[in-house]
Amino acid sequence: MLRRTEYDGPELERLIRTHSLEIVYTVVTDTGSQLGALIAIQHVLEHGVEVMAIPHLTPEEIRREQPWHAVTALAELVTAAGVVPRGSYGVPYPGRDCPDGVPT
Repeated sequence: MLRRTEYDGPELERLIRTHSLEIVYTVVTDTGSQLGALIAIQHVLEHGVEVMAIPHLTPEEIRREQPWHAVTALAELVTAAGVVPRGSYGVPYPGRDCPDGVPT
C-alpha cells in the first residue's frame, strides 16, 4: 500500500475488506505524484507486487501523470474510485470484478 499520512483509517479498512486485500508492506509518503509513482514502481519491482492499493490516487491523476502509466503496466491498482486493471491508464472498474473476468 502506498498512502498519504492524512488518509482516513476507516476508508483504508473499507478498501481492504471490499477488495479482500492482504497488506504486506505500507509506504507512507507525502511526496508529489512523480516521486510517488517512482516509489510505487520500486516497490512493485522489489517485492513482486501484483496488486497495489493507493487509496488517494484518482483516475484523473493516472491518466494525466505519465509515471503512473508505468505503474499500471506493472500492477493492478486499487484506489478509492475502484480497481484499475494492469495495462490500463486510469479507467477504474468499481467493485471487485473486472470486465475481463479477472477478480481483484
